[in-house]
Amino acid sequence: MTGVSTEWTRRAALWVGALVLGMSQGTAAAHPLAAGPPEPEVEREDDHWRPAEFESWTIEPTPPLEADPEYPLAAAFDPACSCNMSVNGITSYQHVVVHTMQGSYGGTKSWFKNPDAQVSCHYIMRSVDGEVTQMVLDKDKAWHVGSSNGTSLGIEHEGYIDDPAKWYTWETYVSSARLARWLTTKHDIPVDRDHIVGHVELPNQSHTDPGPGWNWDMYMGLVHDVVPQGEIHVAVVDRSKLCTITANVQTYLQRTAESTDLLTNTELCPIAAGTKVTYLHASALIGTRRRLLMEAGTGPCAGVNGLDAEAFVDPAHFTAMCAPATMAAVGATVSLDGGPGLGVDANGFVALPPVGVGQHALDIAGAGYEPAADLVDLAVYPGVRLAIAVDPVQVDPPDPTGGSETGGGGETGGAGETGGGETGGGEPGGEVSGEVGETGLPDPTEAPTSGPGSGEPTTDGGGEAEAGGDEAGLPELSGAALPEGYGQHGDEGCGCRSNAGSGGWLAAGLLLLGLGRRRRRS
Repeated sequence: MTGVSTEWTRRAALWVGALVLGMSQGTAAAHPLAAGPPEPEVEREDDHWRPAEFESWTIEPTPPLEADPEYPLAAAFDPACSCNMSVNGITSYQHVVVHTMQGSYGGTKSWFKNPDAQVSCHYIMRSVDGEVTQMVLDKDKAWHVGSSNGTSLGIEHEGYIDDPAKWYTWETYVSSARLARWLTTKHDIPVDRDHIVGHVELPNQSHTDPGPGWNWDMYMGLVHDVVPQGEIHVAVVDRSKLCTITANVQTYLQRTAESTDLLTNTELCPIAAGTKVTYLHASALIGTRRRLLMEAGTGPCAGVNGLDAEAFVDPAHFTAMCAPATMAAVGATVSLDGGPGLGVDANGFVALPPVGVGQHALDIAGAGYEPAADLVDLAVYPGVRLAIAVDPVQVDPPDPTGGSETGGGGETGGAGETGGGETGGGEPGGEVSGEVGETGLPDPTEAPTSGPGSGEPTTDGGGEAEAGGDEAGLPELSGAALPEGYGQHGDEGCGCRSNAGSGGWLAAGLLLLGLGRRRRRS
């Protein structure tokens, strides 16, 4: 009897406990002995449906909790209802999934927090500025792709698939690409179209998002273009070998890699056929465009909303771009914050070891090049890509006449700054231009205009042979400044050639006054 009494006492306690729990939740409690096994967890695919009250564009979502997001660029971690996801439910990381909300950013955020939703996603993104809110931790299983939930991390993008031009903004693409690259890096997911996919592309799905309006080529180009967190990627180029391309049709330098019909006038700089553009570095294809890093203050778009420093171009509208190896400052080294110098590869590229947030000093050296230095501000994420042009050291050839060398010159650079005392060129063997005002050269008005002793420079192959102030950009030089007959004996005697490897009196001036150093960063 004692055993029976004990059992009845235990059952009574369970009954009372269940009744009290049910009353506290406002529901009728079932008899504990009659309760069966717990119902299996129901994972719904995000069907993009939500009640009408959640479709309002003026909805104000509840304030996020005071918790830090895992993604460093997220505005907040605002968790979805725990009833709409599975804690520790991710079994492996295989896919980053691109979704379209078919609704608003605020409405979607509120819906994922609602117990009736039965859906969620790891990250949501606002269209107008690419703002990101994290709603499910990466280790937890969000309910967004049904049978693939346990292996997928999802990004919901604001908008509708039927109006991609309005909702799939440049800000959305750039922000989403950075997030996708961060997730693939963190969780060792391959960066390709087999592992970065649309909702529609996973098995057993009934959805079509993100739809045909999503620009996958441009998106994946942006994903690959992201520099990983804490890294600085440098392209070191030889200023005497900068690449100049020529427009073969009327075209644009543009702010983004999108189609020009999606851009405003302030985001475009029109250039005519035949216009030359000199650059330091060109990206791989981002959709149908390539991003150029150039030296600010030069070129056809100088002063046009920064499009002289960084711009996208349609490579089909220009002559062929140069292979990076043809521009590389071969043998150059880059040291970070006074550390050991790391040599650039055959293309002039080097990826520096990861470092922390803040300002970092770069020093560039190398046999045959003038030293250069730069300061780089590194944000939390992503890293930084920049291009630095270095000047080759000019060596004076022997003076065949035995006379003294004359000095002068200024800065050089295919896309360098213009102005007094500077010379500008483009591709090797290209034109030379500059002003005399600060070079220390004799007054050109007192010089003969042609003939022996006039100082007419020449070029070897590939460049313009004439050297007059109109053709080459250099003023005609005074014969009185040069020994008689100087410059008449080809390579042996000409000290005024523009091609690298033939220094002369102009090169001596360059060494005396110092060479300019320029860089551009992406």
